[in-house]
Amino acid sequence: MSIPGGSGAAAAIREWQVFLGPRYRRFQGIGGSGAVVAALAGDGLTIPLLLALGASPALATVIGVLPSAFSSAQLGVPWLLRRFDGNLRGVTLIILAIGETRGFILGALTLAAWVGLIPNGLAIVAIGAVMSLGGAATTIGGTNLLAWYGAILADPERRFVAPRVMGMTLGLGSVLLLPVALLVQLFLPSVGVRIYAIVFLISGIAGVIEISVLRQLTKPGRVQVARSAAHVEGGPISSPPSPHLQPFLRSITVAAFGAGFGPYLSIYSISVLHLPPSFAILLSAISSASSLVSATVVGGLLARGSASRTLRVSFLMRGSSMLLGLAAFPQNPLAGLIICVVTVLAAAGASAGTLSSNERLMRLSPGPDLIRAQGRFVAGSAAGITAGQMANAAILAVLPLGYPAFAILFAVSGLTRYVTAARVEVSDTWSSSTRVYRDEDLRKP
Repeated sequence: MSIPGGSGAAAAIREWQVFLGPRYRRFQGIGGSGAVVAALAGDGLTIPLLLALGASPALATVIGVLPSAFSSAQLGVPWLLRRFDGNLRGVTLIILAIGETRGFILGALTLAAWVGLIPNGLAIVAIGAVMSLGGAATTIGGTNLLAWYGAILADPERRFVAPRVMGMTLGLGSVLLLPVALLVQLFLPSVGVRIYAIVFLISGIAGVIEISVLRQLTKPGRVQVARSAAHVEGGPISSPPSPHLQPFLRSITVAAFGAGFGPYLSIYSISVLHLPPSFAILLSAISSASSLVSATVVGGLLARGSASRTLRVSFLMRGSSMLLGLAAFPQNPLAGLIICVVTVLAAAGASAGTLSSNERLMRLSPGPDLIRAQGRFVAGSAAGITAGQMANAAILAVLPLGYPAFAILFAVSGLTRYVTAARVEVSDTWSSSTRVYRDEDLRKP
């Protein structure tokens, strides 16, 4: 297949036109259904729901970090592949079936709390447990999907397809969250938390559709991961790890700490600026739209150039967004608008960072070594985010709930990203593509 060339907005539009054609219908289905789950069963809705059920901002922050903490189970994927004879397809489908259908359970718990079948406190704990298991399963399964794409697509096509699937998942939620924000604003006073249950049910249905589409993808073959060296049938194909891999993983862990230390803008908006829950959901919609635009631009850039330099820019964007948040103090009449700008910068930087960090990981880890490197990558991210958000929650629990506490979070999160951007290793030029990922190494004949 010929991938459109060129650069700039015109090239990005041509590339999306190709991706949205009939050749990639299944990948479109994965991205679209995944977007519904991410938007309707993610933090954009669960955090306002937890606050509505009576959770404190500190407790909501802790619950928000649990999916990231549990995603460190990615380290166990090599063991699972050895246990199930390299069946990457089966392992991924089972994990995603757990994560992407969590909306059904979230909806049932919400209804149970509404009718008084369970007390709100128990509902909060149960929702936290479901988000921990389901959110972690989504992260792990999504990471495995990248290896699956690498096994069934030639490298130029993988670089073309994977960022756009992720871009759809990150971005299409804006189309959904805007009407959801209006529904919550209109019906929450009269309907109560039942409105959340309806939305969760829709996300569960979307998760079933996603699993159905995934089953139609080309099988990736048997991916064998040895205890000490990755190999495929016929002999070992392991290569020495890149000297750039460990510094890259360290930078990701430090940046993840900064991300975890950053406050939930939805909590800040509701608890400090005293804006309605619908505004918090609107922020998620703005975030999703910004992610889509960023993914469109960055996806084309990564197909032709440096992932490490793009990653550095993403750190700078996210750091700047947090420092700008300091200007959104309650006495500022433009505080709500500033938070919207913060959301745009943070989401665009996060989208660029997600795409570029995953792409750099694949370029630094050839063949089945990718499976092991992915475990270290996700575990490092989980450790950093967990440490950051636990410190975040501790500050919110100890200090009086107000602007000073959140100002500390904004400042530390922003400065951490700046330090990471200054120290991260980058390629010599923007046109450098590091090294080509060898998709044929991943497959077992």
